[in-house]
Amino acid sequence: MKRYVLLCASVAAASLLPLQSQAAGAGNLWATPQDKAICDPIFSRLQQSERGTLVAQAEPAKPASESKGKDQPSEEELTTQLSAMLQACSYDGKALTVKAAAMDGAADLEGKAAIDRIMRFTGLPQNFTIMETDVPNAAAMVVIGNDGFPKRVIAYSRDFMRQVTKATGEDGWPGTSILAHEIGHHLSGHTLMPGGSQPPTELEADKFSGFVLFKMGATLPHAEKAIATLIPATDGPTHPGRAKRLKALQAGWLQSCEQQQQCEAGAVVAGSTPASQTAPQPEPQPDPQTAATAAGSRQTLAAPQVANAAMPDIPGPGDIEIPNAKSPAKTIGPAVIDRLPPLQADATSSKFDRFVYDEVGIFDPAVRDKLQQTAFAFAAAANVEVVTVVTKDLRGRTPDQFALDVMRQMRVGKMDVGNGAVLVIAPNQKQVGLAFGPGLKVLFENDPSPRKRLDDFIKIADGGGDPQRVSSTIAGAAYRVMNQAKTQDWVIRYPDFAAYRAADQRNSQDRSKATGSYDASKDPVANKLLRLEATLIDTTPDINDRTLMVNAPRARQVGPAMWARTPEGQDVVLYVSRDLSELMPVPLEQGRRYSFIARDTILRTGAPQLDLISYDLLE
Repeated sequence: MKRYVLLCASVAAASLLPLQSQAAGAGNLWATPQDKAICDPIFSRLQQSERGTLVAQAEPAKPASESKGKDQPSEEELTTQLSAMLQACSYDGKALTVKAAAMDGAADLEGKAAIDRIMRFTGLPQNFTIMETDVPNAAAMVVIGNDGFPKRVIAYSRDFMRQVTKATGEDGWPGTSILAHEIGHHLSGHTLMPGGSQPPTELEADKFSGFVLFKMGATLPHAEKAIATLIPATDGPTHPGRAKRLKALQAGWLQSCEQQQQCEAGAVVAGSTPASQTAPQPEPQPDPQTAATAAGSRQTLAAPQVANAAMPDIPGPGDIEIPNAKSPAKTIGPAVIDRLPPLQADATSSKFDRFVYDEVGIFDPAVRDKLQQTAFAFAAAANVEVVTVVTKDLRGRTPDQFALDVMRQMRVGKMDVGNGAVLVIAPNQKQVGLAFGPGLKVLFENDPSPRKRLDDFIKIADGGGDPQRVSSTIAGAAYRVMNQAKTQDWVIRYPDFAAYRAADQRNSQDRSKATGSYDASKDPVANKLLRLEATLIDTTPDINDRTLMVNAPRARQVGPAMWARTPEGQDVVLYVSRDLSELMPVPLEQGRRYSFIARDTILRTGAPQLDLISYDLLE
């Protein structure tokens, strides 16, 4: 059974509140005094771990030296303890109770089939499981399993889905849009905490839902039905109101429409809301008018992810063919032409749907297919996303800024662990660019090889080489990133600073007694990810402060050092990538309290030294 359960409170339908009271026109849409009586003490307790996330833990068994012969608790007793503690608060402050036994049930086959259908249209690997349980509607959660590692879960209530059908008068599309919303949360790596950054991430999930539903064949009224019917008009504490959420969903639907080249005048038929369906449908059925639209997207569908995906065979430098201009010609098939969405500073981000975008058609189709398949399999196995973009125009940006804007707007990599990379080639302007998520950036600060391979393509093509024939050099740059990134650990090993600090101190004691040589690969904290809550004290700390001991070379390599302090009074130095704020929904501000995700740096002087990966505002 699972001893720890982490309930991340971003319940799906984002204010798909109890439908019974809505249907009757009664009931309070937000937290009641009774809810607050339950939730307020919980949130107070959360300040000791994570704001908005309840870590429910049964009393751990004591070591043998401390147990004094007492029997260990039985599984039944442990389940009882967990059941009593698994009470959390939903995104809107309403009381939420989940039974431990329900979390240990087998994955729901019907729900899994529904998720699999949606995932086939995303072009991305699936990194979560689905279960039917006693949540009030649907929720994206993180569950700590028997192995101690977090697992992404989508939990939903079958009764709630029936209520959605009754309230909307439709089977199929409303429920699909709710599940797609939750999938968007997980694929994007949202921290799912009810802090200040929650409304932007809710809109991201809505935009993703609209994007995928178009590809599945939904008309815009189909895609809008759940939000238009069920969501309150006014903004809630953590979720935007109906109009904002409809706007985000519409933006995703239209972006998908344009990307599939179905948005030219007269090509898209909005359709009308279908009549109520009383019999359950195995899956949403597109209107005949939109079937052709969906068919166009099915050509790029990726295979579903299998459990425990194996690391793909990633080509190395010796495996990349680099023909010269005089090499014998070969037959090359027709190029695939993609469309990138407009890059706008105020646009809501939305998860990408393929690992290769080529607006020019310079990829040899065979090279492109291999790169797409390898990047997909690598994302499934290593949890790192590498996207390659060939653009007709940098749109007034530098190549690196263009790559960063693509990373932000197309949410490449998961926001919580910063594990994305974007490679850009602008052949018409003979320029290349790179952007790395904060979790990857430190690996390539002193490694110019990916950029060099992209430059090689420009030089060969500029010297007369056929772009399609030399496109393997572009793929070689992506493969170089993958080979480097697969060495990193992307699991958040420590849920709070106290757990990390305790492990570090135990490790130091063990090392002081060891007689052999130090093996970094066996170090339990070196380069590992942790979560911590802290207040940002100073964004420009004194480099001469001997208590902090800011490491100047690291500040130059990774980014400026900042000084934070945990609730227990522990000072911490965070090295912050210069691009990080552009990838986060809210800015870093001195004096405010955040939940940080950071990576250990191995530096052991002064205050703990960590590389900042992401953050979420707590107040």
